[in-house]
Order: sequence, then structure tokens, then C-alpha cells
Amino acid sequence: MLCISLDACLSEYRPESVDVATRMLGGLGLRELASRVKSLRVVTQGPILGKLKVLETVDNNDVEVRYVPKLFSSFYVLRRGDRVCAVFGGDLFLDAVEGSASGLLMANCGDDAIGAAELFEKLWSRSRSIFDVDPYLLGRTKDWGAYRIIAELRRVKVEGEDEEDLVDKIVRGHARRIFGIDDSDEVARRFWSAIFATRDMSVKIMDDRSTGLPVTAPLIYYSVKVLRSPPDRCQDGPCLRTTAKLLERALRHVPQSRLHDAWREALKNGAERRKIERSPYLPALLLLTGKVEIGYDKSIDARIYRLRR
Repeated sequence: MLCISLDACLSEYRPESVDVATRMLGGLGLRELASRVKSLRVVTQGPILGKLKVLETVDNNDVEVRYVPKLFSSFYVLRRGDRVCAVFGGDLFLDAVEGSASGLLMANCGDDAIGAAELFEKLWSRSRSIFDVDPYLLGRTKDWGAYRIIAELRRVKVEGEDEEDLVDKIVRGHARRIFGIDDSDEVARRFWSAIFATRDMSVKIMDDRSTGLPVTAPLIYYSVKVLRSPPDRCQDGPCLRTTAKLLERALRHVPQSRLHDAWREALKNGAERRKIERSPYLPALLLLTGKVEIGYDKSIDARIYRLRR
């Protein structure tokens, strides 16, 4: 049969999961499709447009996106229970999912659908996660600079005794690959630029290896913003005491998402809250912005935060 749009095919078949092979991929289209199905797997040769939206969708949904070097056509495998159908034609962009794109799509629930499903599995087995490939392969689009910094940071696995040790290891061992330079002031400028670009997107910057929680761009951005009017008084002037209090105030401003809900739940648990207080990962990323000073108050056995003078 023919569908006048991908939206029409989705409405007709009402799939629970979708596998997509698309030559080009749009972040808004991925987000819209992810909102309509339970699980989604995508392979693409790129370029990927709206890379930061792709990151946000992957981080907050049951979605995987992988890279393959070459695709000759785009197709969709729709699954609902034991039924498998395939839709052929049309790259994954927002107008395709919403139904505003022009053009006809071929749909089939017979042998062609089984063949498409088998082909997708072959492509999937030969693909690599987009986080494991050079960002250059995904296309130098408008948001490429911020995406490259975030994607490279997510690949870094560092451990340290405190936040200054972590920052030192990131700058000394990985700054040239992540930021293209190892000058600390320029690293801070470029990192903050990436954080600013994603301040209202629930995008993970790095996993907190002490707590297992994802440190996001909005958490970093709004933690800095909260420090513009710190509520506490320290010996050297206004400050904010404890990481937990900083997070609670930042979480009032961040977008609603699965990632941020995980932090809210953890802060309600006494044992998890203590882990958060001890963890150096969020403090390290705040130091990396170049905008925050961190001290230590022995009387309460906790960090204190203020903006850098």
C-alpha cells in the first residue's frame, strides 16, 4: 500500500517499536518519533542535523543511534507484537514524522518487510555508536562545535581524589582532543560555550562515577546561575554551602527530564545524598567552566561555592 507520509503509516500500523535506516537524520524528527513509540533504533550515514537534540533524545528515551559508512536508501521497520511491516523512502526529519512532508511512501507487511528487517539487523551488527566515531564523520553542522566537545567529554573516563585532581587530569590528558587546545583559560571559555548552547537541553556531559548519576549541561549552567545570589554568609563573603543545597536550587530551574528526576530521587535518600556530597565530579565540571571557586568548610565537612572573582 501507499502512505502519504510517515505520520500516516505510523497512525495506520501503530507500532510499539521502530527500526530506522536513514541516510540523513534530523534531531527534531528523532525526538518526535521517539515520543510515539516505546523503543527506537536508528542507523545513519549522516550528516546528522540537530546533533544536540539527538543527544537529548538518546539520553532521555529508549533510543539508540549508530553510524554506518554507507546507506543507499532509507526505510523503517515497524513492529507491533508478532507483526512486522516496513515503510520505504524518506529520511527521518520532523516534517516526515509530523506528516507535512510531500511524497509517497511504500508500505508492506509481507516478504519485503521480512527482508527489510533482516537487512536492518545486518546494518546494526556492522554499525558503531555515534559516540564511538569521530564527530567529523557526522557532519560539520551549526551545532557541531558544542556537540564535539560534549561527545568527546562523554568518552573520558577519569577518576581522582578531588575536583582539582579531576580537572588536572582532564586538561593535561584530554584537553587537546576535546577542546582542540590545552590552554586552561581557552578550555574554560570553550567548555562554557558548549554548556551555554545546551543550557535548556537535558544532555548528559559526563557520568558521575561516584554516584552513577548523569551530570547534565543544565545542572552545570544553573548551578553557576544560582551562585550569582548565594544565600549563605561565609568568612570571605556570600557563598553557598554544600553540594546538595546547590543541586536542589539548580534543579528548580532545569528542564523536566528522566535525567534530572534521577537526581531529585537521589537527594531524597540519605545515603545517596552523602555520596553526592563526597563526589568530586560536579564540582570538577564547575571548576572547568572557570566561573566557580570551591572551598571547604571543616565545621560542616562540606564544600562551599561562590563565583570566581
